Amino acid sequence: MSFDLSTLLAITVFSSAVAGCLLLLAWVQHRTATALALWGAAFLTAAAATALIAARGRIPDIWSIVVANAVLATAYGTMWCGVRNFEGRQTRLPRVLAGAGIWLAACVFPPFYATPVARAVLMAAIGVSYTLLCVFELWRARKEKLASRWPIMVLLAGHAAAIPVRIPLVGSRSGTSFHVDLLTFVVFETLFLSICGAFLFGSLVKERILLWYRDASLIDPLTGVANRRAFFEKGTRLIQRSVSARTPAALLLFDLDAFKSINDRFGHAVGDAVLTAFCQIAGAQLRPTDLFARMGGEEFTALLPGVPHQEAIWAADRLREAFECTAHYASNGQFTVTVSVGVASMDEYTRDLASLLAEADLALYRAKGNGRNRVESGAPLPQPLTQTM
Repeated sequence: MSFDLSTLLAITVFSSAVAGCLLLLAWVQHRTATALALWGAAFLTAAAATALIAARGRIPDIWSIVVANAVLATAYGTMWCGVRNFEGRQTRLPRVLAGAGIWLAACVFPPFYATPVARAVLMAAIGVSYTLLCVFELWRARKEKLASRWPIMVLLAGHAAAIPVRIPLVGSRSGTSFHVDLLTFVVFETLFLSICGAFLFGSLVKERILLWYRDASLIDPLTGVANRRAFFEKGTRLIQRSVSARTPAALLLFDLDAFKSINDRFGHAVGDAVLTAFCQIAGAQLRPTDLFARMGGEEFTALLPGVPHQEAIWAADRLREAFECTAHYASNGQFTVTVSVGVASMDEYTRDLASLLAEADLALYRAKGNGRNRVESGAPLPQPLTQTM
């Protein structure tokens, strides 16, 4: 079964238009994801360009050649702009339209315009350039773990490799069976790009949204540090790793002294500022590998993997002293706040997060009872007696 040129081009127009509409529909559902709108516009623009090319012979050449390829170059530029937008980068309009501008400028020269192969080579270069720029933008943001990132990179790279195949088709309306087969390949490659591109671009945005919601559920909205849920999820894994590797680990439990009086005297806004300031100091004093979290209210905790007991006490005291020396400001003057700390370390008896927290809580209770603004070290929890025969 054979298809004529008009039928094959109609398939290309239809597939690109459907992909564009699906992406725009996804954008309507997620208005903050501007990249979806740009990708949808790119596919619809490509469909319009292909429709103009398909009408060659029935409309003036200036429309089916000059305008059509300028529109197609704009579609590639818009797709690149969408990828940059997705990765949080701005793109100036002249860069998006650069390909179309180069094409229009080249068409001004009669020798170029009169040579179909030269026109095809230039358009292939524009398409390949923008497509590879899309791949590059996705690749340099690869640290963000999105499952659809690598498939869309492979899809776009494959499309860039297929674009030069279009060059031999230029100027051939009927041609040999080789050209018919080649045209069929181009059409179905475009069909594959449209279907998979719409799916993968939509998946990228969906995964980003789900990742954002997951991260938001693990972050304390006031201070920006990990919340209680995140602490137990990540802390359990860190403890298990320490047990397997037979390395030390320590837990620090913090409680800001007399914090209720700060809210009563200066207001909750000032109290919130004090909590945020404590988190900033903790971030500066602790290592990037340490897990710091807000457990609730004015209580915080830090898990220090690979840190022996004495070093954990020193770290807690440095943080306590740094916070004590920090001035806080309110409308009626400045003031200072202190913090009490309980320290617990993993040993042969305390080998899970719950036990460490219980031990650190007892130590914190002693720090409060012994005058506050101090560090107290926990002792192993009592173990059941073993009977001897």
